[in-house]
Amino acid sequence: MNKKIVIGQVKSAYGLKGQFRIQTYTEEPSNIFKYGAVLIGEKYTGVILNKHKSIKNGFLVSCEQIKTRTDVEKIIKKNIYIFSNQLPKINKENVYYHDLMGLTVIDKNKNVIGKVISVSNYGSSDIIEVDLKEKKEKILIPFNKNCVDDFDTKNSFIKVKNIEGYME
Repeated sequence: MNKKIVIGQVKSAYGLKGQFRIQTYTEEPSNIFKYGAVLIGEKYTGVILNKHKSIKNGFLVSCEQIKTRTDVEKIIKKNIYIFSNQLPKINKENVYYHDLMGLTVIDKNKNVIGKVISVSNYGSSDIIEVDLKEKKEKILIPFNKNCVDDFDTKNSFIKVKNIEGYME
């Protein structure tokens, strides 16, 4: 399935001629310009962002579809998207966060623990948030070799190990 992936957001207008500030969510901020055509909100598709200059926390950009400050004011706080098929291909040992969402988390005996509801990184490693099947609570599990034995996005599972301390 070709999912929409948020890669940035329109932050504010700049001037009167349709320029606007964007914030990027890509690992390398300038990568936002490498994906080709993007979507802005639900209204604008096939948008090619033209970079004017780097600014604090983002870039000053323009595009063909948005010509005036009034046009820009309608897209402030709108997300900038690409489709998942625009992302570079990666090897099996790596995975995009959005591919982990909704995967079933199982233990070594193939017992279902729950489902992944979010993925974060606070600096030391990636963390998956799992909505537990048997309880009305959530747990955080490091997504690393110490806690993840295997994962398969095609068959929709993550097999975990050494998580007893996280389940208390």
